[in-house]
Order: sequence, then structure tokens, then C-alpha cells
Amino acid sequence: MESRFFVRNFVLFGLIASSQLQIVVKEVENNLDNEINSLFQMIKTLKAYLGFYCVITYTGKVDLSSSFQQRLMEAFPLPIYNVGSDLGPVNHHYLSAQNMAVALFTGLDDPTLAALDDPELRFGRVFLILIYAPPPNAKKTINADFIHELFSWCWDRSLDRTALIGQGKYETELWSFYRLGKLRPFQTANPQMFLYTLRRDDYRFILQAVNDPPTIFWYNSSEQADVTNGGNISLSGPIGLMMVNFMRYLNVTMEIIPVPGQQTSQYEIFHQADDRRVDVVANMVDDDNLDFSPVLTDSRLCVLVSNRRTIPVSRYIDRVVSPGVHQITFLTSCVIFMIKYLSHGRRSLSDPFFNTLRFYLAFPLADFHLNRLPIADKFIEVFSFFFISLIVSSITSMLSTVFTTGIFEPAITNAETLRASGLKIMTDDPTIPPAFNDDILPSSLADRVILVDLATMFHHIISLNDSYAYVVKTPNWHSFRLYQQRMKSETLRIVGGELCSKSRPMRMPINPRSPIRFFFVYYYEKVLESGLTQKWVQMGFQKFREIKSLQKLPIDDDMISRPLTIEFFKSFILLYICGTAFSTLVFIIELFLNRYKH
Repeated sequence: MESRFFVRNFVLFGLIASSQLQIVVKEVENNLDNEINSLFQMIKTLKAYLGFYCVITYTGKVDLSSSFQQRLMEAFPLPIYNVGSDLGPVNHHYLSAQNMAVALFTGLDDPTLAALDDPELRFGRVFLILIYAPPPNAKKTINADFIHELFSWCWDRSLDRTALIGQGKYETELWSFYRLGKLRPFQTANPQMFLYTLRRDDYRFILQAVNDPPTIFWYNSSEQADVTNGGNISLSGPIGLMMVNFMRYLNVTMEIIPVPGQQTSQYEIFHQADDRRVDVVANMVDDDNLDFSPVLTDSRLCVLVSNRRTIPVSRYIDRVVSPGVHQITFLTSCVIFMIKYLSHGRRSLSDPFFNTLRFYLAFPLADFHLNRLPIADKFIEVFSFFFISLIVSSITSMLSTVFTTGIFEPAITNAETLRASGLKIMTDDPTIPPAFNDDILPSSLADRVILVDLATMFHHIISLNDSYAYVVKTPNWHSFRLYQQRMKSETLRIVGGELCSKSRPMRMPINPRSPIRFFFVYYYEKVLESGLTQKWVQMGFQKFREIKSLQKLPIDDDMISRPLTIEFFKSFILLYICGTAFSTLVFIIELFLNRYKH
């Protein structure tokens, strides 16, 4: 495992020789057989781990006893691209894969080196191996000055995944280099030299972050002082904790540079204002040109809607009783009122009014009163009482049920049902409204979007207000869902489908010239295998709750599926008291009127 780790590092640094993966070298002879044999052993070793797809060769004017390309094809079943070194940069577009370039050169003034100054070879896009093939009258061996000058030339042209094979004083030597403050060539016989130099020189990486909670956020604290070397800023969230533990894994320190503002849906790579080299930006961005960053996750913009949206109590009767029933009730009330009024001859209007009210409340009439009624009234009382009683009982039963269990709006499943719900879509991100206009999210909902400040958006999300829909990024929502972990039925959910944008892979920007790129891919693979990401999601959200003072997690509404309490009938009790008081007042008025009448 240790040897594999250093081989992975050499993909970008040249650290290829650990205890089991050293290149076998031979005594110096008067030709390039030793160098080529060392090259073949290197390709064989690295191919098992890296899977090269092709080899690009630059042989220049070097006179070989047999074709170098022919020997490569016989040894390895790989496509071979031969480039004429006298043509200068050819700017070929090679396969978008792990490629190797091999160049034979006779000196620092060889035109082959000029041909290597190619944008397709820069920033580690290929693994470059230089073989020193001195002309007959030149010095046969390589020395420290020659190596430093050659690697400086490579660094200036961003050829920073480079190895050199040449004849040393006693044997064929393999060299590479790294840059920490200054250029440092080294022989790969000591693969631990790079990490040793990092720690000896107390090299500090620079990490830049903008708040995008709860995935990544910074806060004022010195609890990560072992990583920040005493700094008063710490990182949290799954991405922040991953970078902190990565630095602990390397046993190095970093400086955290917070960027003001908040990450929006239009992802961008931030740059340091004072031109210091930022090694890594701890924000996930949508950029396929980040060659040294693996895909960390997939991200979509999604509309967050209510899971079960309750309707106000004041609308219960409207939802239980059809509007047509109200119209029929009004018409029949008029008919009954007129029958009650006209069938008794001239009488007070209050009598048919109370009779009609008693009729619809299904209060039975005593026999002696029923016998005294006209024929029309008797038909109404006898044939309608059962039907009215049934209707009143049914409505009472339905209202009792919905008052106990609640009543909910139709489920939101797509853009059409969301629009029919009448909900506004709230966001604090100014890049979201254009996403609807550009049909990244359904353009039919563009007029429903409202832009608010961050504090307002946060308040509505925390209170789980289902009177609005919201727009979220899926990585952030996967973490924030922990806020609803104690609820049997989550209040807010992502529907998916057309209410989400297309998925896009997210990466973390790593500077193509930063040493971090040599270790991060290997480290991230180990993190995925271990399942640490789930632990960091939990830890990051716990810190987010602590910072935002969200100590209590919400639970389901106590009113759902529970018996009605006496408090629920408070309004009806007040109505009864008011009616009794009004009756008493009427009695007193009538008493005074009758007294003065007599």
C-alpha cells in the first residue's frame, strides 16, 4: 500500500521509486540501451497503475541503432504518435486521457525542447520523460547544474510532470523535481523527500473558501489551530472537514482565506487579490477543465416544495361542502321561508325565520305543534326531516374528522401542479430568476419567483414554512435534510423530475501548480472507500446548528391525528354565551315594553 501511494504521487511529482517499485539500472555503456531499458521498466511500472493510452515520441536527430518507436510498439500495445522535433510546437490535440510523452534530446539547445513548448503538454496534461542522449563530442554524464537548468526550463513552460533519465557518474540515474518556494531536483531513490521537505520548511498551503452552508462554511474559532498554525478561522461542512483532515493526513498546515459574500448557482473560481498562489478553492464548481480534481458529487438546482401542505381552518367548510350545496341551501331556504310565512297568514317575520333555522338544524317538532301546522308545513316537516338530519349528521362527521386529522392541499408533483397551488417560489440567489427564464428550471414558473434577502430566506426555511416553495442546490439540501430527521413526515421535500435542472458533476478547484494535486486524488479515493463523507455530513451539520443556534430539531405537529381539545370549541362556547346574553337583553326589553304598554 505504501509503495502504491508513492507511485500515485509520482504521477505528478516524479516519485516513482519506492522500496518495491525502483527502476532497475545497469552500468553505463557507450549507447542508450541502459536509458531505454530504464524507460521501458518505468512505463511497465506506471502503466499498471495509471493505464496510459498513448505515447508521444520526440526523437529529433538522435541516431539509434534501431527504431525507437518500433521498440516501443513491440514492448507495449499502445498507439504511438511521432512528432518531428524540427517543426517547433505542433499543437496537436491528443486523446483526452492519460498520455505519456518521451523525448530524446542532445542538450539544452536541442530543437526537440522547443517542440515540447506545446499547450497540449502543459500543466501536467501528459507525463513527460526526457532521455539525455549526448552527441559524440559532448559530456556524457549529467550534473547538478545541468539538471537544475533543464528543470527550470520545464517549470517556466509549465511542464511540471517531468522525469529525466541520463547517465550519472556510475550508473543510469532517474531524476525529477518539485517546487516549494524554489526548484528542488531530486533522485527518486528517496520518494519521501517531498513530504520531508514540506514539513522541514513548514510550508503552508493557502485555501480559499466562500460560504455555501451547510456544505462548506467558515467561522471564527481556533479549534483547528493544529492545521491553521494558530489561526482564528476554522472550516466545517463535509467539504471543509475533508480539507482539514487532508492537511492532517499530510501533517502540514494551511492558511484559510475567507471570501466575502455567498456562493451562487453560477459557480466561479475565486482568485486571490494580492496574487498569492491559492492552492485550493474549497467550493464545488462546475468546470470540466479542472484536471487534478476528481468529481466530488453531482449537483442540481431543485424546487423544494411542501410534502403535505395543510389548508387554513377557515377554509375547511369550503373544502368539505361543495359550493353548489350553498346555492341549493339558499334557494330552499327562501322557499321554506315563504311557505312558513304564507301558510300561516299574516304573521311576524321572525316566526318563519326561526322555523327555517330550526328546520336546517334538524330540530324535531313536537307532535301537538306538528298537528297544528297547515298541510304544506306538515309535508315539509315529515318528508324533509330525515333528509336534513342525514345531511347535518354527514357534515358534522366530516368536519369532526378533518378538524381532528387536518386536511391537505393536492400533492405537488410537477410544474403544472405547482402553478395550480398558487405558491410563490422564494430564493435569495440573484442567479435563480434567470435560470427560470433560460428554461434551466421550468420557464412556466418564472413569474412565480420572488427574490428576498438571505435572512428572510433562512427564517422561512428554518420555520419549515410550507406557504412557499424554495430553490436549493442538492448538495446543500442533502446536508440540511438532517434538520428534519426527527419528523415522521418531512415537511419539505424535493420532487425531482421537471422541477429539477439537469445533473452536473461538481469538482473542487485545485491549482494546477500546487503540490496538493499530487496527493488529493489518492486521498479522496480512500475517503470514499472508508465512508468518511457520511460522518463529515453529520459533523458539519451539527456545527452548523451550533453556529446558528438551532439546538432543537422540529417534530411533527401535535394536532395531527389527535382528539380535539376544549380549546378548539372556545369559539362555539363564546357564541353560546353571546346568544344567551342577547336573549336576556331581549327579555328585559320586552319586559319594559309590556310594562309601559299596560
